[in-house]
This record gives sequence, C-alpha cells and structure tokens, in this order.
Amino acid sequence: MKPATTRLFARIAAWALFAWGALVFLALPVHRYDWMQQMDPSITAPPDAGSDNGAMFALLLLAAIVISQAALIATAKSRRERILGIVVVVVAIALWASRHWR
Repeated sequence: MKPATTRLFARIAAWALFAWGALVFLALPVHRYDWMQQMDPSITAPPDAGSDNGAMFALLLLAAIVISQAALIATAKSRRERILGIVVVVVAIALWASRHWR
C-alpha cells in the first residue's frame, strides 16, 4: 500500500470510530433499567446493583476516539485538520460527560 492510501484509510477509520462512538453514547442508556420506566412510568426502577460495565465500555470507547483523533492531529498537514480534530475530541468528551458524568 502507498503511504497516501494508508493515511486515507486511517482517517476514514478514525472518523468512522467517532461517528459510531457518538451514536453509542447517545443510544445506550446510562442505567440498565431506564427502559422500564419509559414503558410504564408506574414501575419504579430497582437500584442498579450490577456491575457498571456500560460506563466502563463508554470510557474505553471515549479513550479510543481520543487516541485516534490525537493520531490524526499529530499527522495533520493543515491547520484546519488539526482544529477539526480538536473539535471532534471536545464533542466526544462532551457527549460522554453528558451521559456518564456523575
């Protein structure tokens, strides 16, 4: 593969990871029993006694997004690409924090 092709593939992969991660941050519930109250408001949600695997997954996904965008920022050839990468990182952190910050 040519270096330009590899760089293009890496950029597409990083952007796809961000898009997928943003959708996951917005789609997954914060607590595993949130859907119960949406179906029937009279049901009280039980305390979340299980492990917090969803929050750990979201944090690992955020780390992957930040690392991939940091790699794009480091290899960016223009100032516009660097600024766009920083904006994407800030948006990903804001999405994560809006859902999982306690």
